[in-house]
Amino acid sequence: MNPETLEYEIQKLNLLAFPRNELPKCSLTGSTANVQLVTPHCTLFYATESHAEQAWHGIVKKVSHLIAPLLNTPPIIGTKDERARRTNNIALSKKSLIDFCLSESQNLLSSEKYQLAIPGAIQSLKFSKELYGDMSVENVEPYLILAQASLGMHSPRQAEEYLALAKWIVLNDEKCSDRVKSRLHQLLGRLHTAEGKFEDAKTAFASSIFFSAKTYGAEAIATAIGYYNLGDVFIALGNIESALAFFDKVVDIWYKYLSGLHSQALNKMGGRYVETPENTTPLGDVVPADEPTEAQLTDGKNHLLQILDNRQRLLGDNHIATGEVQYSLGLFEFFILGNEEESARYMGVAHEIYQSQLGASHASTLHVSAVLSLVNQQVMEKEGGVLQSNRMHTSAF
Repeated sequence: MNPETLEYEIQKLNLLAFPRNELPKCSLTGSTANVQLVTPHCTLFYATESHAEQAWHGIVKKVSHLIAPLLNTPPIIGTKDERARRTNNIALSKKSLIDFCLSESQNLLSSEKYQLAIPGAIQSLKFSKELYGDMSVENVEPYLILAQASLGMHSPRQAEEYLALAKWIVLNDEKCSDRVKSRLHQLLGRLHTAEGKFEDAKTAFASSIFFSAKTYGAEAIATAIGYYNLGDVFIALGNIESALAFFDKVVDIWYKYLSGLHSQALNKMGGRYVETPENTTPLGDVVPADEPTEAQLTDGKNHLLQILDNRQRLLGDNHIATGEVQYSLGLFEFFILGNEEESARYMGVAHEIYQSQLGASHASTLHVSAVLSLVNQQVMEKEGGVLQSNRMHTSAF
């Protein structure tokens, strides 16, 4: 086994070689290990080969060289000051690894790689318990990530177990932030929805909105996720009017945020004025109140698409509310995803709806028309640049 070329190797364990009361435990499940994951830096134990593969690709390959020094019992030799410094350095290393493992797990959740998100969350939970104790509020975030991953893997019972542990800590810690409480209730709402307990889900999502509004504001992108979830529950309960009202709120929040991006973009192009349906506003006055995370952007796009589907089904393809979400999706594609052609498609449909419902001279129609012209101009410039590049490439031969 050459350490310079080896990434990892999974080897079967001979449990007879271990004392009966010292059998190695799986780093993921806590059950008796049957294999060992051998890396150039350390050896870790797992119940099965699939667990070892899951751990390696989820987090171990990125942190094995950092975990290795923490696996060994620190020496007790040295002066009191030396031992204190050593203990402090170990604590700092664990804190850094907790943050890194949580970040990696969150990124994997955003990519819907739920199984791979679990090892990082479990590793961070292990270090968190060692540093802060079993009932510390620091353990809540790993539990929430594990619950979210379990829901993504359609394992509601496992998610319920993690959420129960997180909820017990939150209930017994007065210092727990409203942000954490909002996430906890959001996941509880998702769990109840998956179980078909829609009344319980409604209560949980309402609590999530309450704590999110206290943290970010009632008009924030983070809070819009709660409005969407609550609207989705009202759809399941057959309360269409309430569902559409919450979906209206989601579209309104995203419209304001995306309009802010539109204003900033035009401002960079020369400080012109942007015509809005309500009034004429100098560019730069509308500034997004928050910067959405990658996960929030992914959720936002999916929510807008689902709201479009609901409005088309419940209100009709040519309803003005359907046009509003078409226009918002066009802004999303253009200013966030940089997809000019898809943006032009959404905005073109929105413009036709606005023209038929409000008339060509209405302020809202004129506003959509102006933005559509900007998008079409970008599409033509992009196509022209590609065409010119192809001509130059051809002339070179």
